[in-house]
Amino acid sequence: MALTAYRKHKIYLAAIMNYALGTNDLEEVEFYNKIKEEMKDDKNTRHLGVPRED
Repeated sequence: MALTAYRKHKIYLAAIMNYALGTNDLEEVEFYNKIKEEMKDDKNTRHLGVPRED
């Protein structure tokens, strides 16, 4: 079963706010871990925020 846009948004918010997910659904946990890993990679490579264009 694919995740709905609403559910992805809720998982994304939980990940960026450092909240626990509260579910054992493997698809949701996988998406949560993917977000957390991307955040960790961005922090380590200093890709924070949107680059300025001026």
